[in-house]
Amino acid sequence: CSRIPTQKAIKGGVTFTRRVIKISSLSLFLIIFLIAFLGWPSKLIEENVHRHILAFLFLTGIKLVALEDVIRLDKAAIMLIMASVMWTYRAASIDPSSEQGQEQYHKELGKALEDVGSVLLFLLPAMGLVESIDHLDGFAAVTARLIQATKDSAGRLMPMIFFLAFFLSSVIDNLTATIVCVKILQRVVPHNRLWRHSCGGLVVVAANAGGAWSPVGDVTTTMLWIQHKISTLGTVTWLFLPSFVAGVVPLLGIWWYARRYAHEGAEKEKEEVEVPVPTRNGSIILAAGMFCILTVPVVKTVTGLPPYLGMMMALGVFWLTTEQESSAASVPHALHKVDLSSLLFFTGVLMAISCLDAAGVLKQYAETMHKVTKGSPMALAALLGVSSAVVDNVPLVQASIEMFEKPMDDPLWQLVALSAGTGGSLLAVGSVAGVTLMGLEGVGFLWYAKHISLWAALGFAAGLGTYKLQHVLVPL
Repeated sequence: CSRIPTQKAIKGGVTFTRRVIKISSLSLFLIIFLIAFLGWPSKLIEENVHRHILAFLFLTGIKLVALEDVIRLDKAAIMLIMASVMWTYRAASIDPSSEQGQEQYHKELGKALEDVGSVLLFLLPAMGLVESIDHLDGFAAVTARLIQATKDSAGRLMPMIFFLAFFLSSVIDNLTATIVCVKILQRVVPHNRLWRHSCGGLVVVAANAGGAWSPVGDVTTTMLWIQHKISTLGTVTWLFLPSFVAGVVPLLGIWWYARRYAHEGAEKEKEEVEVPVPTRNGSIILAAGMFCILTVPVVKTVTGLPPYLGMMMALGVFWLTTEQESSAASVPHALHKVDLSSLLFFTGVLMAISCLDAAGVLKQYAETMHKVTKGSPMALAALLGVSSAVVDNVPLVQASIEMFEKPMDDPLWQLVALSAGTGGSLLAVGSVAGVTLMGLEGVGFLWYAKHISLWAALGFAAGLGTYKLQHVLVPL
């Protein structure tokens, strides 16, 4: 009987703590919003002070996302509030009531909308296209083969999904590869949530690693490639092995750590998973969908157009190709399944990071990194990779491009491409692939940090070490 009051006290304490965190965090956002709205006290809106407050707001938002499962606040709502407050506070520091301030603010906000909009306009049709392929049973053949291959040993799924994500991301990109692989996992492992989450975490690591050695695999490598900092041959030659090591090391670690999840749910999966019957129509749907997706990097490479235009065209072509009269198995029905909360979460995160970029916080941080590392390419790459796990790697890479004058395929540029791509796997919010996993699978920040981050960090270090070893054995 004495245990019951104790349990009630503990439960009451947890509830009280949860409410305190909620109220204090939301109060912080409200206070900053009122300061920006009223323009008082003016000392808190000065240039040097407001950068620190913006950084503090961003870190507070990240902490709330990390504690999402504890405080029971939806991460999309947190990010939307945080981004709105940050931009309002940014406006107060510029004084948009003046003509000069208004021009500057609209310029900054316009650039942010362009950057964020390009990602969302890519992500929305990409999610719609993959969802449509799944809705029309296009993944039935792949799902059936994976179920048959893992029937006797569920653990085989992890290396199979790793290689699929690693090589697929190098051809399309890490974001689309993550969406495809997560959708396949949801079909192959519908009931064993922990095993599916573990495989999903590996997909993020593999997709980021696969994107690092291809000029079209990740937005940062594409940036370096377009600005003639790296070449296709040099990137593939020098970064394939380090990227592969950066993915294989986490594969071995996560596989060893999560194998018990595979065995725990193996019998249940055998009983409840219905093996889909591949059909000729389904195979045609898969081939048509993958062909449309593969045209995206081709259009980007040949014409130089932004990727979202290629993805919009891919969805449109697939839509018209598979259109059927009065059928539930159609693209419009599939689009209803697209998770809008994930897109809103993306919007909040990217808008908040754009605000930090507009305020000069990220550029200032990049300059600090350069001073701390004293220009050492390896030290700079390591710090850039770790930083990419917390903030967006795009502005950090762009700041590096502006700061350094190095020839094409210099080790510095190759290390920047490697670290910016693979370093984002250290935390769930460190890459678009990780944020996609959080949205599509409901993987929590803390769960990812506990089960994936350590192995991703070891892979990141092993990848940098492999690159260094290559240059020792085969100097330029």
